[in-house]
Amino acid sequence: MINRAATMTRLLQRLLPLPRQGRLVVATISLLASTSPPAKADVILHAFGWSYGAVAAKAQEIAASGYKAVLLAPPLKSARTERCDWWQRYQPQDFRTIDNCDGNKESFKAAIEALRARGVRAYADVVVNHLANERDGATTFPGPDVLADYKARSGYWRRQILYGDTDGNGILDNGFLPDAGAPAGLFSGRDLHPAACILDYSNSASVLRDRICGSPPDTGLPDLKDTDPAAPWVSSQRKRYIQALYDLGVRGFRLDAAKHMPTAAIRAFVPETVARNSHIFAEIITSGGTTATDYQQFLAPYLRALPVHFGAYDFPLLHALRQAFAPGRPLSALASPLASGNALENGRAVTVVVTHDIPYNAGFRHLIFDPEASSSVDEDLAYAYILGRDGGTPLVLDDQSAGRANNGRWRQVWNRPRMRRLIAFHNRMQGKSMEVLAADACSLLWRRLEDGIVAINKCAEVRTLTVDTRFKFKWNHPYRDHLTGRRLPPIQGPRYTFRLPARSAQLWSAD
Repeated sequence: MINRAATMTRLLQRLLPLPRQGRLVVATISLLASTSPPAKADVILHAFGWSYGAVAAKAQEIAASGYKAVLLAPPLKSARTERCDWWQRYQPQDFRTIDNCDGNKESFKAAIEALRARGVRAYADVVVNHLANERDGATTFPGPDVLADYKARSGYWRRQILYGDTDGNGILDNGFLPDAGAPAGLFSGRDLHPAACILDYSNSASVLRDRICGSPPDTGLPDLKDTDPAAPWVSSQRKRYIQALYDLGVRGFRLDAAKHMPTAAIRAFVPETVARNSHIFAEIITSGGTTATDYQQFLAPYLRALPVHFGAYDFPLLHALRQAFAPGRPLSALASPLASGNALENGRAVTVVVTHDIPYNAGFRHLIFDPEASSSVDEDLAYAYILGRDGGTPLVLDDQSAGRANNGRWRQVWNRPRMRRLIAFHNRMQGKSMEVLAADACSLLWRRLEDGIVAINKCAEVRTLTVDTRFKFKWNHPYRDHLTGRRLPPIQGPRYTFRLPARSAQLWSAD
C-alpha cells in the first residue's frame, strides 16, 4: 500500500524553498560516495582475560547485549602458573593441544557451542609467529617436562588434543608418521630463525626475522621460520592448526604479531576455505595512516598482497580518533577519514578504541584516551563514533585479566547500559549508508539514510548545528535517542537546528 502521507511530505520537500534566515547553514559533506556499497559488520567482544568457561556461562547475556562474535583467548598450550600473567597466553609451548590459564580444549569447545547456540560466532586469537621464552632460551617445543606430563596424564591429554594424533591412539606424533609409543615434540632449533633481537623496528628484514625481546639480557621469543619451499614444516603445522580450529567451529581469526611474518607466509598457512568462510584480521600496529612510515612498511604490503577478505585492526583510524579528540584539534578531521588516508576500507577494517596491547605495553600507552584516568569521556565518545558510523567491524575490549590495567578501567565494559545502547543503535543501522551533514572544530553530525542521526560534541560548551533537511530526514516523525531515551523535537521543515549538549553523543533512530 502506498504511504500517501510520506509521499506528500517528500513532494513538499521538493517544492519548499530554503527560508531566508541569517543563521549559518553548515554545508553537506559526503562521507561515502553514493556508488559505495554500505558496510555491514557485526560487533566483536574481545573477551580478554576471560576463561572459556566464563564465556560459555555468559553466552546468553553476550547475545542479548547485541554482540555477534567473541574473540577468545589463544587456544593453544601455554604455561599455567599461579599468577597467570596476561602475556603467558601469547607464549605457545604447543599448537597441538589446548591447555592454558583460561581452560582447555573441552572448555574451549563448550564456549564455541554455547555461543553458536545463541547465534554468536567464536573467534580465536592466533599466535603462530613465535614460541615461549622459557627454560633459559630453550629451542625445543614442547619441552621435556611437558612431554613427560603428556605421557603421565595420557587420559587427560587425550581429551585436549586439537590435532597431531595420526593413528588415533591418544599419543601425539609428528603429524605424518605414527608415534613410537611416546609423545613426540613439534619444533626444534632447526625450525627457528637464529637468535637475535629486533633492535630497529624500521628495519623490515629484522622485524620479519628476529626476535621480539624485552630489556637486556632477555633473549626474546624464539621466532619460527616462515615460508620456505625447502623446509615447509613450520608452515604445514600452522596450516593444520588453523584448519583444526576451523573444524572445531571457530569462524574468525585474529593474527597476532602479523607484521613479523611475511605476507606470503600468512597466505600459505590460512587454508582457502577458512579464508573465504571466516573473518580474518591482522594485528599490525602503525603510528598513523597512509603517510606513516610503518604503514608503508608493514600494513600497506599486507593489504596489497592479500585478498580483500584479509582485514586488519584499523590503527590509522585509532590515531585519527586520538588526535581529533585532543585539545585544540578539530573533530571535523573525522568527517572523511578514508579519503584522507586515515582509515582502512570498510570491508577490511576492524575498528577499535583500545586494544589489549595498548594499556599493557609502555610503548603504546600514549594511544589511551586520558592515559592516567580510570575512565574517559573521550573514550566514550570515540565508541559512539565507531558504533554510530557506517564503516568497519567494531571491536569492544573487556579486560578481566589479572593485570587490572588502569585500576580495572576496562572491566565490565562489555555490558554497561551505555555500551548495550550503542550496540543496539549499530545493529539497527547495519547496511544503512551514512552522510556527514555538519562538521566543525567541536562537533560532527551525520545521518544513516532517513533512519538514524548521530551527533557528537567534544567541547565543554553547548553547540548548535543547522542543516538542510530536504530528502535527508523523516519530517513530523519521532526520533528517539538511544542513550537517553528522549525524543528529538520534530523536524518540520527544510532547515533544522540541532542542539548538542557539552561533551556528549546522541544517537537518534526513527521510531
